[in-house]
Amino acid sequence: MQFAIPIESSPRTSVKPNRLHGLDTLRGVAAVLVVLLHAGIPYMTKPLAFLVWPARDIHPCWAVDGLTWCTECFLMPLFFVLAGFFSNGLLISRGERIFLAGRTKRLLSTQLAANLAILPVCLAVWLLGFAAEGIYDPMKCNLPPELKAGLFGVAHLWFLQNLYIYCVILCGISWLSKRTGRSQPNHPDCGQRFYRSLNDALLSVWKPLLPAIPCAFILYLDTRIVLGFYQSFTPVVSKLAYYSIYFFVGALLYRQRDQLYLHARFGKTYLLIASTIFIAGLPLIHEHSTAALAGPRLALLSGILSLFAWFTTLGLFAIFLGTARRENAVTRYLAEASFWIYLIHLPFVTLTHIAVAESSIPAMGKFLITGLTAMALSLMTYHVFVRETWLGEFLGGHRRLSPFQTLLQDPLLSRRSRPMQWHTRSALASKSV
Repeated sequence: MQFAIPIESSPRTSVKPNRLHGLDTLRGVAAVLVVLLHAGIPYMTKPLAFLVWPARDIHPCWAVDGLTWCTECFLMPLFFVLAGFFSNGLLISRGERIFLAGRTKRLLSTQLAANLAILPVCLAVWLLGFAAEGIYDPMKCNLPPELKAGLFGVAHLWFLQNLYIYCVILCGISWLSKRTGRSQPNHPDCGQRFYRSLNDALLSVWKPLLPAIPCAFILYLDTRIVLGFYQSFTPVVSKLAYYSIYFFVGALLYRQRDQLYLHARFGKTYLLIASTIFIAGLPLIHEHSTAALAGPRLALLSGILSLFAWFTTLGLFAIFLGTARRENAVTRYLAEASFWIYLIHLPFVTLTHIAVAESSIPAMGKFLITGLTAMALSLMTYHVFVRETWLGEFLGGHRRLSPFQTLLQDPLLSRRSRPMQWHTRSALASKSV
């Protein structure tokens, strides 16, 4: 995902995109939060249901528990809103064919490669953790059935799986809308009127309430989407439906790219409301984690989870739209590394969990050590193995060029001037010596 507003241009012209540096910062912050989310799992007082983890601490921390639950309830909605926003921008600027080819390379190919390269490493780390706890003997392969059921699946890579499906659907909607519009150019259809109504609703101060209704209904049917975990190789229907609402709302927000300043007005108010909702809802989350709620209390919990996710997501989106007007080298670097951090951080997190499991360090200290260690290793491997290598080209679609490579690809340099380039290079090399 390239966090810039693509601008439509003809084949003969190229317009520099109006990059939203505030959303670069938000993407970097979200990458850090992904690491902290997984770093806090062993130290929660009420862990996620159906989540098999290779280390658990016997002395959990209420502060880590609150931070982890808070992040769990809004982080993936935030990712999907941002993904929908910029996916729609890429689709509008590049067209359906180029967009789909790019998403296939960026998302589907990356997931297939990660399935082969990262998931076996995760499985080995999980088995190492179970062996360290004494519940698994590698010589006997005596893993309990309840643990074995939660080991095999796409793990954290489900995000790529769902996102690619949404991109294909978005591409299909764009293709159909263009064909329908061409067949009836003077008579706007119901779909266009529906889009206009949604656009008007999304400019309102009450915009978090509208998408919160279907999200709450889905959570009422399956709270495991947020309060638990699915380990599967195929998409989970309820999970696919829940996060699709965030993705397509993000896509609609891109249609209002000329009015983004209107969204930035409500950021602080939304976050204040979200904080109040979460404080009121955390006891219900703990209660549901102990014994599943039902009836009106389950409906209340579902509404709280949905409202908190929407107010937090749109609040952060609004605040970061109004910040970082200029490019910041640190946040830009972190944003560029965020995709790699998402892919590679999980083995680093769990290995650190296993390493500090038997130490006498308090749970908060273990949490901070795990988060810092995993971030450092993720950034280190990105800088050494990804940033300017073929792997970076595969993951990001482009490779950062050296200054001399950039000079060679300058379109202003004609073929006749190429010998001059090599002469200049030799002169610079001899001068540096």
